[in-house]
Amino acid sequence: MSLYVQESFVNKTKGDRFGDSEVYESRFETPSELYRHCIREYGRCTGKVFIDGNGDEVRHVGWTFLRSMEYEDSPKERYLREVWVTVYDGSPTRTTSYQYHEISKKRREVRIQ
Repeated sequence: MSLYVQESFVNKTKGDRFGDSEVYESRFETPSELYRHCIREYGRCTGKVFIDGNGDEVRHVGWTFLRSMEYEDSPKERYLREVWVTVYDGSPTRTTSYQYHEISKKRREVRIQ
C-alpha cells in the first residue's frame, strides 16, 4: 500500500509560504523510501513534523528539508527553500454538514370552545 504525501513550500530567506500540494498518493510504500527520495529532491533534513494526539501524546508525521535554490525569474539570486513533507495512510475524507436556516416556526394554536 502506497503512502500519501502533502508538501508545503516556504521561502525561508523571506519567511514567505509560497505553495502547498494537495494530498496525493506517492510511489513509496515505506517511510524510509520516501525519506531517501525527499533528501535527494528537497535537500538536507532539518527537523520533524509533529501533530498533537490524545492527551500528552505527540505524533511524528513528517520531516522538514532545506536547500539553497535559484529564483526562477532571477537565476543569479538564491534563497533557502524549506519543504514540509507530511505523510498520510490515505487520502483525506470529507463530510458534508447542512446548516439549515429556520424561516419560521409553525405554532400550534389551541382553541377553547
